[in-house]
Amino acid sequence: MQDILRNYAEDKQQARAWAFGLGLTAYISIVMMLGSGGDDVDTSMILGMDPIFLLAAQGVVATLMFIGVPALFNGIALKIPFSEYFSNVSLITVGMTVLISISFMVVNSAIGEWNMNLDFGSSDFAEWAKQSEEQLKVLTEHLTNFTGTTHFMMAFVVVAIIPAIGEELLFRGLIQNMFSKAFGNHHVAIWVTGFIFAAIHMQFFGVMPRMLLGVLFGYLYHWSGKLSVAMIGHLVNNGLALIALYLTQQDVVKVSPEQMEEAAPWPVVLLFTVISFVLIRTFYKKFQHA
Repeated sequence: MQDILRNYAEDKQQARAWAFGLGLTAYISIVMMLGSGGDDVDTSMILGMDPIFLLAAQGVVATLMFIGVPALFNGIALKIPFSEYFSNVSLITVGMTVLISISFMVVNSAIGEWNMNLDFGSSDFAEWAKQSEEQLKVLTEHLTNFTGTTHFMMAFVVVAIIPAIGEELLFRGLIQNMFSKAFGNHHVAIWVTGFIFAAIHMQFFGVMPRMLLGVLFGYLYHWSGKLSVAMIGHLVNNGLALIALYLTQQDVVKVSPEQMEEAAPWPVVLLFTVISFVLIRTFYKKFQHA
């Protein structure tokens, strides 16, 4: 990872790490809760709005909140160059990151299906979680029911590119680094940050696959020391899902929406579990001997 607290005296770094880490977690929690709109979202009103306009508005807000604020934080609080997070990576590293991300998507499909079928009982939390999930599904379908190439390209920027940059800046670049210094243990920092990354999205029927995805990005970043690697992995994960949806809607790929949500067959999942393990271990060794 990166020493983003190097401009503070050694004896003050841990205290600063706790303050900054908790502060950034509170910030992102508030942003995500405000973005979800709580229980008062008028779905029918949103469904009546132009999806391209909604995507554009979402893109502007996300850029300001996830990229603009970290840039200010780096300049004012950390006093380090913002460009430091965008280091160059070799083509071999890019290729390995892409392969790891694709392979892990197959493995994660089984975990996602298991998570979606969890029974939380009939508690108030369970009802709220189901209602939130259904509401988000309706809104997502509205935003990604592509009317043309322009609509798809807008969605790709907002759903794939901006989150890949902004969320990795906040969660891995800042929060994970802060908690690594605060806890004095990078493993704890990676898993805690992964949990926060998943929980803050407020999708509890998808919390496990998202947490494991965050943990994967966290380790790739930690081993390589390059946040660009985590951004590439995030982009592949979001971008491929969006491309698959677009190709399905264009009848290029004959897959139903229900099939897209299903896990890969178990033999395929087991095969890609082995492939993922080999690829991740190779990635780890590459940077251990760098």
